[in-house]
Amino acid sequence: MATKITGYQTELLAHIEFIGRFYGVVSRADLMQRFDISEASATRTFQRYNSIAPDNLIYKPNIRRYEWQDNASPVIEVSINKCLSTLTDGFGDSFARTTDKPFAVKNSLFHVNLDILAGITRAIKRKYPIAINYLSKSSPQGAKRQIVPHSIADSGLRWHVRGFDRKHNEFRDFVINRVNSLDPCKGDGIFPHEQRAADDAWNTIVELEIQPHPRLSNIAPMIEFEYQMNSGILKKQVRAALAGYLLDSWNIDASTDASLLGDHIMLHLKNTENVQFPGKRLAPGICDDSI
Repeated sequence: MATKITGYQTELLAHIEFIGRFYGVVSRADLMQRFDISEASATRTFQRYNSIAPDNLIYKPNIRRYEWQDNASPVIEVSINKCLSTLTDGFGDSFARTTDKPFAVKNSLFHVNLDILAGITRAIKRKYPIAINYLSKSSPQGAKRQIVPHSIADSGLRWHVRGFDRKHNEFRDFVINRVNSLDPCKGDGIFPHEQRAADDAWNTIVELEIQPHPRLSNIAPMIEFEYQMNSGILKKQVRAALAGYLLDSWNIDASTDASLLGDHIMLHLKNTENVQFPGKRLAPGICDDSI
């Protein structure tokens, strides 16, 4: 239906749908602040959206906002990459899908499921648990979990949701594309120990000292230039919960003796003996019995 509406109006409608779909609630103020339009213009835009998709948004007088319905069907076709960048970096240029040929591309094996992602982000914004069916190595057909999500993160290879796992009574990461069903648990409360403030691994920042791999001393200047190192070191501060993913995705040798070989291994974690974090076993060169 959105193809019947062009240009600026499409952007207004896309913004309504994005905020509602990923944040759970949307108001006229969201449009007014984003596009610097009048209240009357915002009202007309909501009326137009509701004429296109009457069952997607329901006005809630008690919160003076429109609430996205769990059975809603998006009507604006969007760019997946733009949705993800908006969730991580905030609003910028248009996130409606463009037809221009890009001169920059992102290499990926797959896209994240936007319907599952939206169910997760709504739960984060509105602070309620979700029941998921999660596929894992131990349960390849899926197993029921109830989690309290607080953040999403790109590991460099896949998108994860970070949250409190009520089955194991601890904070864990879940690959979003391994979630094949999701149900909101809006009536359930969340407890202080399940919230982001209680997630020590998420709230702790570790500093990784990354250097050119010692076996590549002949091309170290090139590596130092490429990675913008200072005095041969790139100091990277990262959440402890995400450090293992970063080392894995960039093939950074974390062994104490810098013993890994291969053309893809160009970097080494210089301070590997002094820095510890959950998930370090994910790093190249680390064995479970060495941490």
